[in-house]
Amino acid sequence: MSSSAIIVCLIGIVVAIALGYKFNVNMGVTGMVFAWIVGCLMMGMKVKEVVALWPNSVIFQLLSITLFFGFACCNGTMQAVADHLLYAVRNQSWMIGLAIYFIAIVLGAIGCPPPAANAIMAVIGFSIGLPAGLHPVIIAWGVCHGAAIGACMPWAASGAVVNSTIAANGFEAEAAGMTWEFFLAYFLVSTVILLGLYFVFKGNKLKTISVEKPQPFNDVQRKNLVIIAIVVGLVVIPSMLSKFIKNPTLAFLASRLDIQMLSFVGFVVCVLMKLADQRAAIKSVPWNTIILVGGIGTLMNVATQAGVVDVISGWLNNSVPEGMMVAFMTLLGGFLSFFSGGINTVFPMLAPIVGTAVAGTAIKPVTMFIGILLGACYTALSPFSTGGAIFMSNCQDEKVRGKLITWQLGLAVLGMGASAVLAAVGILGLF
Repeated sequence: MSSSAIIVCLIGIVVAIALGYKFNVNMGVTGMVFAWIVGCLMMGMKVKEVVALWPNSVIFQLLSITLFFGFACCNGTMQAVADHLLYAVRNQSWMIGLAIYFIAIVLGAIGCPPPAANAIMAVIGFSIGLPAGLHPVIIAWGVCHGAAIGACMPWAASGAVVNSTIAANGFEAEAAGMTWEFFLAYFLVSTVILLGLYFVFKGNKLKTISVEKPQPFNDVQRKNLVIIAIVVGLVVIPSMLSKFIKNPTLAFLASRLDIQMLSFVGFVVCVLMKLADQRAAIKSVPWNTIILVGGIGTLMNVATQAGVVDVISGWLNNSVPEGMMVAFMTLLGGFLSFFSGGINTVFPMLAPIVGTAVAGTAIKPVTMFIGILLGACYTALSPFSTGGAIFMSNCQDEKVRGKLITWQLGLAVLGMGASAVLAAVGILGLF
C-alpha cells in the first residue's frame, strides 16, 4: 500500500502542476485533494490527521514576515530604499546582480535568518534589478542562495543545524570541519553558477540607468525604517554575539527573539504609529502562495507518512552502484527539498542514512553529507519550498510573478543537476 500511495502522491504533484498551468487552479488546493485521497482513502488516516500535516511552520514564516513588510511596501518605504540604492549604482549597473548576492550573504552570515534576509533582499532586488534590465533568474539565484550561504556559516543558524546533525549521527569529532567544507562547496558552486547566469542572461550588459536623484525619505518612511532596523537588529545582534560571548542572558535572548514573533510585534507597532492602512498591509500578504505551499507541503508530508524515505533508502542500499551513491543522495535530497525546508527538514531526515551507506565503501562521509546538503539547498529555490515561496511572494510585478514558478523550478533543477554531476564525476570528493 505504501508504494502505491507514494506513486499517487507523485501523480498528484504532476496533476497539480498541470491544472495550475492549464486552468489556473491553485496547485495547493489540488495538492490537498490528493493528500485527502492518499491519506484517508488509501492509508486509512482520519481527516484530522491529514489536516495536522499542514506545514504550519512554513506558513507561519510566510504570514508573519510578509505581513510585517507589507507596511513598508504600502507606504513606499521599500520603493524609496530601492530608489536610493538604484541612484547609488546608476553608473555601475553591472554590479547590481553581484551586489544583491554578496549583500544577502553578509545578512545571513551576521545572523539574519534566511527567511528575513530573503524577504528584505527580494524586495530590494526586484525594485532595483528589474528597472535596470536584470533578468529575474539572476535576482532569484543571488537572493535565495546568497541568504542561504551566509546562514550556513558555522556560527549562523543553518550552519549550527548542519554541525549538530552531523555530530548526532556518529561524526562528532569531524562535525566542525565538515560544516566548513560544506560551506566552501556551497559558496564555490553557487558563485560559479551565478557567473554562468550572468553570462547567459547578460547581467554585465545592463542598460544604462537614467534616474533622478530621489526625494529624501518622508517622516513615515523614516519611522518604518527604524522599526525594521530594530526588528532585524533584535534578531541578528543577540544571535551573533552569543556565538562569541558565552553569556546566559545573550543565549536566552538569541533563542527567544525570533523573526516571526518580532514581525508580529513590528506589525502592531506600525498600526499604532499609523504608518499605513493595516487593511492594505493584510491584503498585501500573498495568500495564493500560502495556499500553494500549504497544500503541496501537506501532500509531501502524507508521502513521508507513506514511507517514501524508507522505500528509497532500501533501494539505495540494494540497487545503486557505489560510484553513483552520492549522486543519487544528492538527487534525493533535492527532490524532497522541492517541497520543504532543506537544511532544517530534509538533512536531518537523510543524515542517519550516511553512516550505513558509506560503510564498506571508499566514499568519505563528508562527501555524502555535502551531496545531500547541496541537493537540498539548491532545490530550496523551488516556489513550493520556504525560501522560494518567500522570494516569489515579494515580487510586486504581477507579470514577472506569473513567470517565476517556471524560472524558479528551472533554477532548482539546474542547481540539483549540477550538484549531481559534480558528485558523479568525483568533484565533491575533493572537499
